[in-house]
Amino acid sequence: MSKKAPSEDEKFLYVDKDLLNSPMAQADWAAKKLVWVPSEKHGFEAASIKEERGDEVLVELADNGKKTTVNKDDIQKMNPPKFSKVEDMAELTCLNEASVLHNLRERYFSGLIYTYSGLFCVVVNPYKMLPIYSEKIIDMYKGKKRHEVPPHIYAIADNAYRNMMQDREDQSILCTGESGAGKTENTKKVIQYLAVVASSHKGKKDSSAGELEKQLLQANPILEAFGNAKTIKNDNSSRFGKFIRINFDVTGYIVGANIETYLLEKSRCIRQAKTERAFHIFYYMIAGSKDKLQEELLLEPFSGYRFLSAGHVQIPGQQDDEMFEETMEAMTIMGFTDEERTDILKVCSTVMQLGNIEFKKERNQEQATMPDNTAAQKVCHLQGINVTDFTRAILTPRIKVGREVVQKAQTKEQADFAVEALAKAIYERLFRWILGRVNKALDKTKRQGASFLGILDIAGFEIFEDNSFEQLCINYTNEKLQQL
Repeated sequence: MSKKAPSEDEKFLYVDKDLLNSPMAQADWAAKKLVWVPSEKHGFEAASIKEERGDEVLVELADNGKKTTVNKDDIQKMNPPKFSKVEDMAELTCLNEASVLHNLRERYFSGLIYTYSGLFCVVVNPYKMLPIYSEKIIDMYKGKKRHEVPPHIYAIADNAYRNMMQDREDQSILCTGESGAGKTENTKKVIQYLAVVASSHKGKKDSSAGELEKQLLQANPILEAFGNAKTIKNDNSSRFGKFIRINFDVTGYIVGANIETYLLEKSRCIRQAKTERAFHIFYYMIAGSKDKLQEELLLEPFSGYRFLSAGHVQIPGQQDDEMFEETMEAMTIMGFTDEERTDILKVCSTVMQLGNIEFKKERNQEQATMPDNTAAQKVCHLQGINVTDFTRAILTPRIKVGREVVQKAQTKEQADFAVEALAKAIYERLFRWILGRVNKALDKTKRQGASFLGILDIAGFEIFEDNSFEQLCINYTNEKLQQL
């Protein structure tokens, strides 16, 4: 009887066991005494031991037959062929660095991006969409124990959900890794899975609950627009961390949600590396705003903003005008009014215009002046404030000396610093306000819930040529999370 061919989605989940249990492969491994030796090009490569000479060993590389001598301590044991592409690396007979990396590589090249390592699920980003996130796959993992199904983020989510229901204990899922590893995408998949499983937990699903799940999924595009940016490694890098708390009632039904954010890299709105971008929203609104809105926001071409120092860096395969429409639609679903959306965009335009304010040094003295106040006028028009009061506050701020209040003239450096600090503070407050509105929409019931399931999506570890203080905090947080 012929064996049923795997479906398109199953090819990215299951391993062909017949290939792994080949007696010929087992005999070849035993005869050659295969081991792992260090390799400058590949990290490690397979070799067979030919001769032992005290602390040194003569080996023959399996790839090209070349013989070389290596230190005995640098040799790592190789697992039998039956452990190739193993689903849980805790089951490996020889648990060493070379075997772990080889197993991950072999699974990745076979389209298997998820692999367990004890309690952890290791994900290798394929940088393309795989057909393993459909409703059919969700149903496949629903209510199953971890060992009954192939490794998947859905299995982790279901396990956390069942533990929460059975033990009545709050659960958390931590997504960590370097920038571009796929943390945010897998966070979305966890939310997608829980939205389906928790809504189908009751026989009858009411419309208000369906709306909540829809809003929970729509919160991501909004936060990504205002908190994500293109970096050297990642075209959609989260420049903040978030902890999503989903509240459930005693029957396992979603009753509300709340999002906390951490470590927003606010310096990105004023400065970026050459091939990077500021936060997405700046590019979305310039590309997507039409006629009347463009005029109302006083928008200019990308090259007209000093804070967008890298100019218009295009993200391959992404249309900023389409992303603008998607963001605005998501905000509508979350309950933002047209007036609120316009006001938010005005604040973003204000931040960009602040960078266009130029100061010069007075001749023969340190005091700064503003020869051209066009950008300042635009800032004040957008925010509805008096331009004279604004320029005075920047150039000659009032300070308290003892009991007296005096005006102190600023140098060019101090004025530049004040404008940049103002831009960062405004953007950070805007981000917090948007988050507050999102949380308000997600917590309409005001019910605490019997239990919660939390998902932590922290900004990825990354080292730039010039690193901001925020990046230091992000990297330090990632290191501490690895120690948990």
